[in-house]
Amino acid sequence: GASFLYLGRNYRLRFVSDTSRPLVLRNGWFELDERVTAEGGAPAARKVFRDFYTTRAASLLEERIALFARRVDVRHGPVAVRELGYHWASCGPSGSLNFHWKIMMAPSTVIDYVVAHELCHLKHRDHSVAFWNEVDKVLPSWRDKKDWLRRCGAALDL
Repeated sequence: GASFLYLGRNYRLRFVSDTSRPLVLRNGWFELDERVTAEGGAPAARKVFRDFYTTRAASLLEERIALFARRVDVRHGPVAVRELGYHWASCGPSGSLNFHWKIMMAPSTVIDYVVAHELCHLKHRDHSVAFWNEVDKVLPSWRDKKDWLRRCGAALDL
């Protein structure tokens, strides 16, 4: 009966024995190879989910970053998806962008906000009025997304 978020939707979990990958999203279900929990328990299952989110984030973020980088008119450095503690994303001094793997649990519109937010930091390294004006230019609905993260972000966990 467990369910897990992916792009803002809940998908129920079922255990399967006939899969070539440890975790797949198929026909509205997360299908977890039963060997994962049989051999490694809940910690192994959490790792498989983290790996799933990380892998999926790489391709989704590439697309969204390309779109918003054009809108913000910036060039960015390398992109990484990893564990970032209590931060959703960060922007390094050299333009590198880091995103928390948990962001893949949020709706895609919220992911767009996080992407736009970090790209705007390439122009403005602080949270000044100029920074928020830049965010507003590329994503006028950012306030709703920021509020969603404030209200719901803590629930994005395994």
